[in-house]
Amino acid sequence: MTPRRFVNLIPRKFLLIKIFNYLKFQFSRITSFKTLNYLPVTMDVEPTTGCNFRCTMCQVSSPNFKANNMELSTFKKLISDNKQLIKIKLQGMGEPLVNKNIYEMIEFAKEYGIATEIICNGSMLNKKNISKLLENNLAKLTVSIDGASKKVFENIRVKSNFDDVISNSFTFKEMTRDKFLRPEFSAWSTIQESNYDEIDEIAKLCKKIGFDDLTYQVFLTGWGKNEWEKINNKKNIDYRNLEVKEKFDAVISKYSSSNFKIKVFEENLLTYKKKCSWPWNSSYVSAKGNIVPCCIIGDPNVIDMGNITKKSFKDIWYSEKYKSFRHKISNNELEEFCKNCYFEHNNKQN
Repeated sequence: MTPRRFVNLIPRKFLLIKIFNYLKFQFSRITSFKTLNYLPVTMDVEPTTGCNFRCTMCQVSSPNFKANNMELSTFKKLISDNKQLIKIKLQGMGEPLVNKNIYEMIEFAKEYGIATEIICNGSMLNKKNISKLLENNLAKLTVSIDGASKKVFENIRVKSNFDDVISNSFTFKEMTRDKFLRPEFSAWSTIQESNYDEIDEIAKLCKKIGFDDLTYQVFLTGWGKNEWEKINNKKNIDYRNLEVKEKFDAVISKYSSSNFKIKVFEENLLTYKKKCSWPWNSSYVSAKGNIVPCCIIGDPNVIDMGNITKKSFKDIWYSEKYKSFRHKISNNELEEFCKNCYFEHNNKQN
């Protein structure tokens, strides 16, 4: 953890509640989660399913996909019921800045000592919006950079403007350049066959912009839906192939430095031995307030543990339905919608 990240995540309020819960979480983790007597220290919260892009690998591009914004009252209930949270990530199917209440959400979370991170597409990062994010002490901003050239980027991120996203990223860096107490500034690159040849140039571009780090996602999710798993499995690269992995290792070695870290996201590259930990670590809260056990699924139409507008989060977290779901993962008795993340199943499909 970098000094900046440590400072950004230090809780300013409800410190004892957060520390006590965190210690219980760590003890449970050390003992292989034999007891579950804590609440999650982090959550992914979906501010909206609305988006101004139509990315080819995203289900938002489906013709019948409906856009919903999270109501501010739903968000406030979630936060006020979960004072133990250390941080939340405002991200989901949509572009977070589409929700006009996003800045009030960040401010409200701050009142409960909760650090906020955002993953965005970069299109709405004008100076006015950047200033609002900084005023509300955003802890981390991540921008999706899925190509180093206009053609590749815009072919993947349909309805985007490559030049605007890059220009806005430079603007954010310039507005925070001389600040120590500033958000972490990260890049996220979802790699697939159509942009695999640009991974070197993507790293070069992100380093030039001044991102603190770059993460490559090397496996596309299907959100537990057969139609999207079929679409995205055709686009996937084979990261387990030695030649492919060596190419990433070479890029990481070439461009990583003390001020610019590069890594590969491997949390959805699971096996029967390296099992999913999401149901013990965190939860995903949909725009309508439904609890989904992980962000890789991120869709209550696939699995829904309960709704926070009707039940307390605590009751949902400790429910028999959640307990049963965790038990199945522990015993590798996977639901169909979980199998795509596991090598033992995904390898048979390819």
